[in-house]
Amino acid sequence: MDALSLQLLFNGLALGAGYGLLALGFALALRSAGAINFAHGDVAVAAAYVAVAGGALGLGGPAAAGLAIAAGALLGLSVAGLSWAPLRKRPIEATFIAAIAIGIVLQNALTASFGGAPQAPAQVASGGVHMSAVFMSWQALISLAAAAIAFIAVWAVLAKSQTGRRMRAAAEDPEIAAAHGIPVMRLAILAFAVAGALAGLAGVLLAAQHYATPGAGADYILKAYVAATAAGWGRILPTAAAAIAIALFETIGAALVSHAVAEALLYAGFVALLAFRPQGLGGEAKGKRA
Repeated sequence: MDALSLQLLFNGLALGAGYGLLALGFALALRSAGAINFAHGDVAVAAAYVAVAGGALGLGGPAAAGLAIAAGALLGLSVAGLSWAPLRKRPIEATFIAAIAIGIVLQNALTASFGGAPQAPAQVASGGVHMSAVFMSWQALISLAAAAIAFIAVWAVLAKSQTGRRMRAAAEDPEIAAAHGIPVMRLAILAFAVAGALAGLAGVLLAAQHYATPGAGADYILKAYVAATAAGWGRILPTAAAAIAIALFETIGAALVSHAVAEALLYAGFVALLAFRPQGLGGEAKGKRA
């Protein structure tokens, strides 16, 4: 591969770290609570603005990022309490319409508080290193490392811990799980909090690379939704992998043609997938899709 191809590959992976974390949280809430959280992208953006505010108050990059992660977790809990918990026994459309409403509230609150101009939080690290002809910024490398740690941690909890086994049981059949003493509601709310924390981290990493605007959450949630559909709904780590693939496609496509064309091709492919294989590339043909 030539130097340009390697640079594009690295840039795509760095972008994919943010997309992957975002999709990981989206799929976690979907898998654990059956919730289509359309406020998830706006939670990520709001957390990024918390980091921006932290920087304005004198916090360094790592401290501001930690504050954003905590804010994301709290916002995730708020989404659970306002849109999922009171509506979970109603048709699924009710919960995701409520989540959309929460997202709109967040967008307008951010616009009123910070204005519409793009902003970026303080970077965790500045500078970078050259490896051959490829420049790798420390911020991008930290993004990749943070995403890898998060993916491994979520996999380990779900696959190896008692909490993860209970989450899987509750996701498969909540009524039977509850009958066996598994705290289904508590686990679902925990999933929202973790998903919010992942969104907070994703928001900071994406904003540090590409700035944040109040309306960016709509683009973020569309990417997470496409990834979740392509991977097969509820498949957590494959969803994150699909999000990374989307970032690579977006980065390379933007370099070869244009960002607008790459976006158009991505969503055209998504429509085709919905038409011919709505259960996703790795899912089974069953259940209802929103």
